[in-house]
Amino acid sequence: MLARQIAVGFGIAIMFPLLVYYGVATFNPPPQIPSTITRPTIMPNPTEAERQAYRQALQAYNEQFKRAYAEYTAAQKAFVRILMIVSTPLGVAAILIGAFMRLHSIGTGLIIGGIGAVGFGYWNYWEFLENWMRFASLLAGFAILVFVAHRQFTVTRNPPASSA
Repeated sequence: MLARQIAVGFGIAIMFPLLVYYGVATFNPPPQIPSTITRPTIMPNPTEAERQAYRQALQAYNEQFKRAYAEYTAAQKAFVRILMIVSTPLGVAAILIGAFMRLHSIGTGLIIGGIGAVGFGYWNYWEFLENWMRFASLLAGFAILVFVAHRQFTVTRNPPASSA
């Protein structure tokens, strides 16, 4: 029975971040790295005219590659921003719901999956965030996890019986 509970919790923990990612990717597809840019080549023992043509083709290739890379980077930044905006509240909600679940396997899976979803969203967008946003995000995440831990692991003490 314990093995089944662990398997269910582990499955939820793995599937939840993937569900969030592919949900975002379904409605806002991630950009694809351009693969249509081909680098020019030069034949062995080229003439001076062939060398000059190669240099011009190489310069045009470098400019085209820089443009394509800049476009890809901008599209990637937009995608991971949306991923972070969606994964953060869903991950936090999963953590909080998991903290209040009576079924421990599902609750544990939701907590770990929520941490994974929030982490995955931030991991991709981390380089674009400013330091104050990183600090505020980490502080909020830390506070939520402390709240969940306090809720999960607080021992309720019975008041001493009054001897009346």
